[in-house]
Amino acid sequence: MTFRSQLIVGNIALLLVTIVTGTAAVIALHTTSTQLERVARDLATDVIAVQRLRFLAEQLVATSRGYLLTGDPKTLERFTHASERLDASLVRLHRRADLAEDVARIEQVSRTYVTAAEQAARRRTTTGDLQTIIPFFESTLAPSRDRFEDAIDRFVAREQEDFDRESQRSQRVAARTQGMIAIATPLGILLSIFLAWISIRRLSIHYAREREATAAARQAAAARDELLAIVSHDLRNPLATVAMGTHLLYEMMPGPHVRKHLAAIGNAVGRMQHLIEELLDVASLDSGTLELHPEPCDAAELLDSALSLFQARAREAHLALEVEPCANLTVRADRERVLQVLSNLVGNALKFTPAHGRITLSAQACDAYIRFAVRDTGCGIADDHLTHLFERYWQGRSRRGSLGLGLYICKQLIEAHHGKLEVTTRPAEGSTFSFTLPIGS
Repeated sequence: MTFRSQLIVGNIALLLVTIVTGTAAVIALHTTSTQLERVARDLATDVIAVQRLRFLAEQLVATSRGYLLTGDPKTLERFTHASERLDASLVRLHRRADLAEDVARIEQVSRTYVTAAEQAARRRTTTGDLQTIIPFFESTLAPSRDRFEDAIDRFVAREQEDFDRESQRSQRVAARTQGMIAIATPLGILLSIFLAWISIRRLSIHYAREREATAAARQAAAARDELLAIVSHDLRNPLATVAMGTHLLYEMMPGPHVRKHLAAIGNAVGRMQHLIEELLDVASLDSGTLELHPEPCDAAELLDSALSLFQARAREAHLALEVEPCANLTVRADRERVLQVLSNLVGNALKFTPAHGRITLSAQACDAYIRFAVRDTGCGIADDHLTHLFERYWQGRSRRGSLGLGLYICKQLIEAHHGKLEVTTRPAEGSTFSFTLPIGS
């Protein structure tokens, strides 16, 4: 199984354990709380009903006893109303199917008591003799009242048993849920440890590979630097000899046909020297060994130096190369590297500006920087080329004798000066390459 598959399976398992545990806990909590709430509500309702029955029973006993002692018709009327209210309360309790047996028992003993009380009331109305009523009360009404109280007490005890039973059931559900959580929690922890172990093991392998790759890359970079050093030493000297010999031959051979070939050899030598310099610059930039020697430089002098380097080529190409006047501006930079950037930008402008065009060099202050610009009236740069313009080895147009490193080196050199290289262009109207350098003193 691959590392990705292991992570997916492990995370899915951990997610399932979490979901099942959480769902079970939520369901158990909801079920338990719902059951307890229902039981508590039913118990409260039943207790209220029982207290009402007890109150009505006491009222029934009190009114019956009062009538037996006083014979007052109003007391008899209150006895009748109390009996009716007791019947109504029993009817309401009859609606609870789970209380049918208890309600029937209470209703039976209450009916017995009401019947006995009515008999005592009729006897009281007929005879009026308390001596005959009191024994009847003691022998019939008092036991009926006691049975009535006993039925109510049994009803309350039954409700308490139901509540206790539901509470125990809820406690068992909660205990099972706790057990499930107690099992799921270590399982989740073990899964997490397992996933962490897999990740650490895989990351350790990747780290070892990266370390090996880094070491290999360093060795390759060192080998490249050594190769470039050999190239710079073993090729630059012979090329210098070839260039010198070509120049001497050019001076000694007056024939135009020979001079034409000698000029071609000189141009090839120059291109080879330029390619070697670019490769050496890229190697220095990549390895971080490029050394800059910043010093105060006059911006106008830098522009004039670049102008003098390309003035002859511009005349041969029938192009106007000029420098806009600028105030006394000083930058702190490596003079030779800035001239290298300007030379590259002006050289590109000469290549892509048609005859009778114009190339303008300028410098102006911009906050804590000075912005240098090379503006041409060439054909502009296509939009799909702009995103790749400063990439290494990229060329928008096929050109012999070029590696596509010029603008990449320029960008790296300007950024090494803590500046920024940018380009703005319009098709058929020309392009402007600009870069910033910090103001120096």
